[in-house]
Amino acid sequence: MQQIREDTGEKYIVVGNDECVLNPKFIEPNTMIIYDVADNSGGTRLSIALHDIVMDLEGGNIITFVNDGLNTVNIFDNSQELWSFENVQPSSQRELVINGTGFYKILVQNSREDESGRIVALSDDTNSLPVDTRAKMAQTIVGSDFGKGVGLISVGSGSAEPGVTIGIYEKFKDEHDDAEKYYYEKYCKMIPFDVPIRVEFTGMIVPQTG
Repeated sequence: MQQIREDTGEKYIVVGNDECVLNPKFIEPNTMIIYDVADNSGGTRLSIALHDIVMDLEGGNIITFVNDGLNTVNIFDNSQELWSFENVQPSSQRELVINGTGFYKILVQNSREDESGRIVALSDDTNSLPVDTRAKMAQTIVGSDFGKGVGLISVGSGSAEPGVTIGIYEKFKDEHDDAEKYYYEKYCKMIPFDVPIRVEFTGMIVPQTG
């Protein structure tokens, strides 16, 4: 459960191992904030928020990267290596124009470490993309349900069969008369394009793939 801790301020929430991270509701749409988060050793590490951005190109095609951290960073296209922003200094920002519908991987690096993010750019042309690309886009969209207490424990797009595989914690199976149908319809509504969807119930956490 997300909570706000007094010493972090309302723009931060506590997650995981008592780490304070940026609260997504304070981040402007289509914006990725680069910042430093305190770790358990007393130091800091590179972090970004949002890690995943889903945008409709009809409403705008610009992604803004804001460096609120203490170190200079490089920002790369980690999909096709077509662009990069080098030596982005603290308190500065860069704008990326997304020219086409699709799935994009982002890599942010400083001198010590890196963090990755994903951008899903939607349009009326989404269904014309290859099924493996649509599966990765769907994986990103479904992943927004992690940590919301809805039973989602895994989502993958790298299996032998095309499409996205959604793993639900098996104890949630008894909460609905036809749980497989319930979750299938739930995620069909969440994903705004055509892609094969498989729902599996499992008792173990499966790492993300794809």
